[in-house]
Amino acid sequence: MFATHSLLTHFLSQAARTWPHAPAVSDARHTLSYPELQDAATRIARALHARGVTAGDRVVLSCPNSVAFVAGYWGILASGAVAVPLNPGTPASKFAFVLQDCTPAAILADPSTSDVVETALERTGDPIPVLCAEIDASVTAARTTQTACEDLPTPSVLDQDLATIIYTSGSTGTPKGVMLSHLNMTSAARSVASYLGYHAEDRIFCAVPMTFDYGLHQITMAALTGAEIFAEPGFGQPLFALQHLAQNRATVFPVVPTMVPLIAPLADRFDLGAVRLVSSTAAALHPELIDTLETAFPGATVFSMYGLTECHRCTYLPPSQLTHRRDSVGIAIPNTELWVVDAEGQARRRNATGELVIRGSTVMKGYWNNPEATAKRLRPGPLPGEQVLYTGDTCRLDAEGYLYFVGRNDDILKIAGEKVAPSEVEAALIAHSAVAEVCVLGADHPVQGQICLAHVALAPGTECTSQDLVQWCKSRLDSHAVPARIAIHAEMPRTQNGKLDRAALHALAPTAAPRSRARPLSPAH
Repeated sequence: MFATHSLLTHFLSQAARTWPHAPAVSDARHTLSYPELQDAATRIARALHARGVTAGDRVVLSCPNSVAFVAGYWGILASGAVAVPLNPGTPASKFAFVLQDCTPAAILADPSTSDVVETALERTGDPIPVLCAEIDASVTAARTTQTACEDLPTPSVLDQDLATIIYTSGSTGTPKGVMLSHLNMTSAARSVASYLGYHAEDRIFCAVPMTFDYGLHQITMAALTGAEIFAEPGFGQPLFALQHLAQNRATVFPVVPTMVPLIAPLADRFDLGAVRLVSSTAAALHPELIDTLETAFPGATVFSMYGLTECHRCTYLPPSQLTHRRDSVGIAIPNTELWVVDAEGQARRRNATGELVIRGSTVMKGYWNNPEATAKRLRPGPLPGEQVLYTGDTCRLDAEGYLYFVGRNDDILKIAGEKVAPSEVEAALIAHSAVAEVCVLGADHPVQGQICLAHVALAPGTECTSQDLVQWCKSRLDSHAVPARIAIHAEMPRTQNGKLDRAALHALAPTAAPRSRARPLSPAH
């Protein structure tokens, strides 16, 4: 059923022809059909061309999840430019870095982001045109004008040309711009939509940031399949977000693992029976969180997935395997291949642990303006001239080729000569009934080399001390893997994409702490 054209804009123009009366996107203010969305995107493309934007130019898009964001994204692509989505909450320092790094020809911004945009432009000193009113004007015109614009213009680009640059959070260093071509993004959309089974009757409730690749691909998969997106501004107020989910009778609910503990105490307040599919990606989904999702959405199929911005998605666990392989992140998504490279440098596809490697047309083109980082991740593949993605993740393959996430290569701890995977410690802690969320980090130690530090948030209405949790870990982990200190937080710090903010947690962690003196740190705010 899916088109074979490899330009991403073809998804929208095809949807407007195939589903001329179907809603494409809605938010609290607007609803656009697919022809109206095409109309709005065409108007935005014209506005960009009028400002001198040409094929290959970069255009920053800074809007919250909304009809405006979706129309702006398609408008940038229709102009032939490269979309650079930036979360509206991006600090001015990072915003300025992105402007200097990708040298955009224009900025499409929501009025709510005008202050940060202005501050960033003052820091760079670059005279970049900012279009604030054009998106809303285009959306309004598309809804109210009786005579629609002509079909979406076909940009003068190839499927190998860039469609999007997504900047990583930069929690461990300078942000890197992940370059994704039209072929990368159409391949990912077709692959993921096929195994998730998206269809034209679906209503996707998108509360994950559309500036994050997981949220952005909801837009492309919706256009590919004729589904509708409800653009929820975020999940910072989970009570209201779940209320909107129920009111809109959404059938598909994409989440990230950090959202799940926020859902658990609220789900029984609402009728969520319309949800047929819940998917999770980014970090690996702990079995206990799968239990939570199955309880909150008893009529839904749960897809546990794992991925990186650099290839959108690595794996998915077929729901039929949830019972038998609950802690696995699954198998390679369709039209991709995976293996691990072990300590001896050998590629292994069964019964091995090593660095995960991904092969396929979803693999990024590289990091913008960063050849050193690109060379570290993209290396020669099986075919001459081919490049594959070395993910930097340590994973284990079982006898049947199912993958299990162990940890980031940089995160593996070496404590008193023993290797400790933070994921192992996290799995032990999340199994405690009082623990809602956990992040395990390492810290340097003058004697041990490193020590293990755990940060947890408790489930509402529960009580537990750090010493209680240390004792819990002692009964389940090797002695060298037991955290030297467990910090209990009122609320875990998060990045703009909803992930745990590891940099903020690192800043809270002490450099050393003897296990016998374990005690909570001050809560994060």
